[in-house]
Amino acid sequence: MNRTQRDSNKPLNRAGSLPDLKMSLKATEHQTKVVEQRIAVVEKHFPEIATQLQRYAVGTGKLRNRGDELYKAIASYADEEMAPSTKQGLRNFAEYFAAIQDHRDLEVHRLEDKLVEGFSIYETKCKQARNDVKNSSQLCTKEVKSFENLEKTQSKAASNRSRIAKAQAEFQKASGEANRSLRVLREQMGEFESQKIREVKKILSNFVITEMEFLARSLELYSHAYQSITGIKEDEDLEHFNKSMIFQPPSWGSAPGGLSYMGKNTENYTSTRSLGNINNNGVLEEEDEHDLNQTL
Repeated sequence: MNRTQRDSNKPLNRAGSLPDLKMSLKATEHQTKVVEQRIAVVEKHFPEIATQLQRYAVGTGKLRNRGDELYKAIASYADEEMAPSTKQGLRNFAEYFAAIQDHRDLEVHRLEDKLVEGFSIYETKCKQARNDVKNSSQLCTKEVKSFENLEKTQSKAASNRSRIAKAQAEFQKASGEANRSLRVLREQMGEFESQKIREVKKILSNFVITEMEFLARSLELYSHAYQSITGIKEDEDLEHFNKSMIFQPPSWGSAPGGLSYMGKNTENYTSTRSLGNINNNGVLEEEDEHDLNQTL
């Protein structure tokens, strides 16, 4: 009597012997061993993948935080930069770079909320699968013991029909429970395997899609950031700097745009330093009276 015959809901072969039943049990043990090996592989590797994905997400989050700090530093510099073209280029660069960090933040949340969780839930699923295997194995063992009891009863109390009938009923009950448990176990483990494969494909595919979406968007933003920096007009900013270096002296007297002092024509003054020294604030300081009369 083999297990496949009994699983097909055919009538129980009461003429079967204990060796036949034990052989059937061996086949069941083999199937159970295969199932346990599959569960063990998932228990070993899925938590490790989940852990490494979590670390990847944490590392990406730290990179996002560093990116935010870099954005703040560049934006702060842009606020105080005086060269117009450089100022605008830095502002644009900072904004594009900040947008990249926003997309990186979205990547972190997707990793943590969807991908890591997808592998983590298999810790619970594996525990449940092991319990199902254990229960099925116990029922199969119970079936063998009840058959052994039936054979002993038939050999020692052949005339006691009530005891034999009771032993037969116990065996039939145990056999039915074992058959149902094996059928359910195979269905459950088939679904476990199928779901495991689907989840691995789905999770890792989503991981790749998440990375590609981030990289594609980042490439676009980095291109704009690059254009913002390379678009800085050095000549214009240098010209602005040179103009800012020209000192514009204040007007003296009533003559606009020139110097006039004590009725003297400005042609007699070739330098503002002839009237005094210029302090650090750009204010003309008069010389003492002796030096001034000597100059005049």
